[in-house]
Amino acid sequence: MRDLTLSEHAALLRKFLFGSSFLKRTPHLSREQMLDWQWERISRLVRHAWDHVPFYRDHYGKVSFEPGDLKSWDDFHRLPTLTKDQVIANFPDRMLASGRQLDDLIVSRSSGSSGKALDIAYDGEAVVIYTLAGLRLYRMGFPYRPRQRQLYIYTSPYPIESLFGFFPLKFVPTLAPIPEIIAEIRAWRPDLLVCYPSHLKQIAQELSDDDLAHIRLSCISVNSEMSTQAERDELARRFGCPVLDEYSSEELTRIASQCLHGTRHVFEDINYMESVTSGDSSLLVGTNLHNFAMPIIRYEQNDLGRIEDRPCACGWKFRHLVDLQGRRNDSFTLPSGRILSSGFLLDATYEVLLTYRTQVLDFCLIQRAADFVELEVVPGDGWNSEISASITRRFEELLGHDVRFSVSPVEVCTKTKSGKRNPIISEFSRSRAAV
Repeated sequence: MRDLTLSEHAALLRKFLFGSSFLKRTPHLSREQMLDWQWERISRLVRHAWDHVPFYRDHYGKVSFEPGDLKSWDDFHRLPTLTKDQVIANFPDRMLASGRQLDDLIVSRSSGSSGKALDIAYDGEAVVIYTLAGLRLYRMGFPYRPRQRQLYIYTSPYPIESLFGFFPLKFVPTLAPIPEIIAEIRAWRPDLLVCYPSHLKQIAQELSDDDLAHIRLSCISVNSEMSTQAERDELARRFGCPVLDEYSSEELTRIASQCLHGTRHVFEDINYMESVTSGDSSLLVGTNLHNFAMPIIRYEQNDLGRIEDRPCACGWKFRHLVDLQGRRNDSFTLPSGRILSSGFLLDATYEVLLTYRTQVLDFCLIQRAADFVELEVVPGDGWNSEISASITRRFEELLGHDVRFSVSPVEVCTKTKSGKRNPIISEFSRSRAAV
């Protein structure tokens, strides 16, 4: 992703100083007010996509849809969804709006954890909104002030390092060794740390109590990997500050994030999110409301979860993302036909491993075949065969008699090429999807 130009920086500063009231106001709009605003954006977006994006004209033409047919939410919900494979196959020529040049846009590439990298292009105006939404996201955890520092551990740099000296950000790549990351934390002394849960866990293991007292983090935002609330609570106790989960993607940018009450609030002013029933589960589908350079409409996020509308003690009226279960492809389908979601498996695994805090440093649960599941374990002090046998008994109860289970000590658990930890992997689901 390229850096913002000087003019884009200036637009961001102007928006921050004079035009950010919208993002402050929207979390407090009633559901009816929010839907009215979203409908106006979506109506414009669908018309724009039909008129200017070749893919959508063909995509909607196949179901005999024209923009004049969009008269209600039911009409919108009947539009065909967009998949990752379709975006990859049609980028850039058939996905970009007419008149848009790729060199003038900001292109973000996914890490390709599913084996296929995908590019998403945005214009500067959209990135300004996403950046301000990021500032708001962090302020859900603490009063993030302009002089406070952020250490950003991710696959690629953020397009800005500061906002004319305010909100300074230091980037560290996820593939950097943990000792190098810790050295950066000690030197930079950030107020805000943004990283993967797996990195945070390793950092917590390596930092001393004196280090933590010296660093004094105010908030930690974790993203990109599944983690449990129990895991985040334990890490929050270790670091002495909130550890809040952010849910986002390259395709939809900011989707949801936790407030201090633990609620994952959907960012209704960035995306219109749906929870679409698919068999016994609910698939998350999203429409980005700001990307007119490369419209992303009814995109299958491929994650499982539900969206509910209920009050939160923080006062925000944005709906809640609940039962986030991770990637649909990483659910385990057992020989009996029973489906175990990745979120359920993560909870079960973490519950077991909490018992062995020092004996197990890391883990990855992998379905190698329909009837074979393997737990990779990085052993710590005190690991022994009795612990392995205890874990085996627990998972044999969980998986049933028709599934073989084994525990395999390893030096490093399986990770993606970008260094991302996926603690629940179904090689069986992926091999079936490829057939």
